[in-house]
Amino acid sequence: MKRWNRPHCPFSLSYVCLAGCVALLIGGVAMLTPCALTAQEQTSEIAHTGSLPITSKSPEARRLFDVGLVKLENLHGREAMQDFRHAVQMDPDFAMANIMISFNSVDPSVDPAEQVAARNRANAARSKISAGERLVIDWLTNSSEGKMVAAIQDMNDVLTQYPNDKFLAWLGAVWVENQQQIRRAIPLFERAIRLNPDFAPPMNELSYCYARVRDFDKAFAMMQRYIALLPDESNPQDSYAEILRMAGRFDEALEHYHASLKIDPSFVFSQLGIADTYALMGDEARARIEYATAIQHATSKMEASMWRLQSATSYLREGDTAQADTAFRAAAAQAHKDDLAVPEAEAWRMMAVYQSNHASAMELLNKAEAVLAEKHPLPKSAQQQELALVLRDRAIRAAEAGNNALAEAVLKKLRDMAGAGHDQIIQIASSAAIGAVLVKQSRYNEAIPYLEEDDRNPLSLRTLVLARQKTGAQAQADDLAKLLANWNEPTLEQALVTPQFRAKQKGAVAVQ
Repeated sequence: MKRWNRPHCPFSLSYVCLAGCVALLIGGVAMLTPCALTAQEQTSEIAHTGSLPITSKSPEARRLFDVGLVKLENLHGREAMQDFRHAVQMDPDFAMANIMISFNSVDPSVDPAEQVAARNRANAARSKISAGERLVIDWLTNSSEGKMVAAIQDMNDVLTQYPNDKFLAWLGAVWVENQQQIRRAIPLFERAIRLNPDFAPPMNELSYCYARVRDFDKAFAMMQRYIALLPDESNPQDSYAEILRMAGRFDEALEHYHASLKIDPSFVFSQLGIADTYALMGDEARARIEYATAIQHATSKMEASMWRLQSATSYLREGDTAQADTAFRAAAAQAHKDDLAVPEAEAWRMMAVYQSNHASAMELLNKAEAVLAEKHPLPKSAQQQELALVLRDRAIRAAEAGNNALAEAVLKKLRDMAGAGHDQIIQIASSAAIGAVLVKQSRYNEAIPYLEEDDRNPLSLRTLVLARQKTGAQAQADDLAKLLANWNEPTLEQALVTPQFRAKQKGAVAVQ
């Protein structure tokens, strides 16, 4: 299972800056200005280029941190968080343990309020830790606050100072992947494996990256290495199942999910995987039964909330929008009760996407934005990313309704957000909106490069098919239509797009 950050940028200076900084990281060169260090600190850092020094006043807390890292790297997030929490209990100033609890990509078992509190504790202990640790704290803090250029600078600096630290190499690659830079993440994960060929965690992530660029041969080969290194772990079987599912090999995927649960019956993510697989196979009733079991055994309110959204999506594959509305409203109500702003807003936004009535869709998007404007204990980056998705959908709806003035006003907000924070997810959301609006204005050639930025979203890719057809690029449109017909990821966008392309593909084959 790949349990990291969820779910887009015009070719602007801000995008070039982000992509360029990540490119410099891949080359192993930190070109941004490093944080100022005293001569003594510089000497200390150079002396520790093998591994990042970890500061704790408690030997037992330090031991628990190391144990937790191994669990975290092997996707036992809940158990890892327990170790980090115990370490912090023994040493409240244990900055690295606190920042790993706060890292909002680590595991959904950590609620937003706990993330914020842990991040604040990590920063409060800055004066008691090494310069290298301060860079990690700054990197992950700036990322959570949407300060992406600063985050990239901090990441570059610490990776340059500790080029042989396998944990930092893995963490940096995961962070780049979470910024939707899949192709840029691949060489970073490959480098982490070269540092230690028996280091299993980057093999898991690298397999997903290969699969997402449709290089399934490499994905399967890397997954076999991962399984061989950890034959008694559930996650390798679970990850192999997910990649098989992405390739459309559903029956084999189910076999490996069950193999994962045989190793560890409590590995609930394989239960979720079974539900997702049945949903993609078209057995939505069975999928909802499996989702209910997964939700019952979720390790946090956040996990359960996200899985309710996936269950609600199953009704859309059946064409039952009324039941989908009921399920999404129930998910929103529970998220509100649990004080989980992003899942609540996401439920309203997801409802808006498939509404046939523009006014109803806009009302739902207003609800989503209102939730995000409330005071909730969550990282600013998460709030801003979800807000960008709401604005993206509002701009597209406005253009569809012929309200070009509103569409342009919303696009300006998105451009401003994208330029202010350099968050790649926000920038891609901006690109998706710009491309879709340009298509509605019949400006197809201008739209194509923007839509191509949102290459993980079937709705944007569906619009890109139209744009390519309109510009005479029929062969490219046909290739993309084939890709969408075989898109096997359990998302709302897939549910709304893939069935129609799959039906067209079958119809074309039947005619031949």
